[in-house]
Amino acid sequence: MKAAELFVRCLENEGVEYIFGIPGEENIDVMDALLDSSMRFVTTRHEQGASFMADVYGRLTGRAGVCFSTLGPGATNLITGVADAWSPPARRWPQPAPGPCWRLQHR
Repeated sequence: MKAAELFVRCLENEGVEYIFGIPGEENIDVMDALLDSSMRFVTTRHEQGASFMADVYGRLTGRAGVCFSTLGPGATNLITGVADAWSPPARRWPQPAPGPCWRLQHR
């Protein structure tokens, strides 16, 4: 058994259904192992998009959102989305609707 096959099995045991990312030379073994898996790989155009997709998937479903990329600049492109996934949810403050006073003050 290859390390990539073991990695895919571990992800399956954690209940992962989707992996977001970009296939490349560095992760081709994982891509091959995914062929025999029940998980779906969602190809994205940019690594940052993959990390944000995994973030939102995790927030909406409560499951682990998984993303991966190639080495080098591809991995650094994941940082913004991964940092967003670790941040607390944004607080939304109620905003009053613009009324007559707003029109008088903002001309």
